[in-house]
Amino acid sequence: MPTRIVEVEVADVRFPTSAQLDGSDAMNPDPDYSATYVTLHTDREDLVGHGITFTIGRGNELCVAAVRSLSP
Repeated sequence: MPTRIVEVEVADVRFPTSAQLDGSDAMNPDPDYSATYVTLHTDREDLVGHGITFTIGRGNELCVAAVRSLSP
């Protein structure tokens, strides 16, 4: 029997880098680096998956929404 994903946890992680302008440039004057962190739970207790994607802040909510739309 194939392993199934039974639950997806999604975290919208934000780093306030715009406070000191860390990582700023001409195109991104006030970036708040962000990440979408995903934990996949399977029907096997010993098998859990983890994933992460980084953004410059804008659009991170879209990554979170995309993951949630694919959740079982």
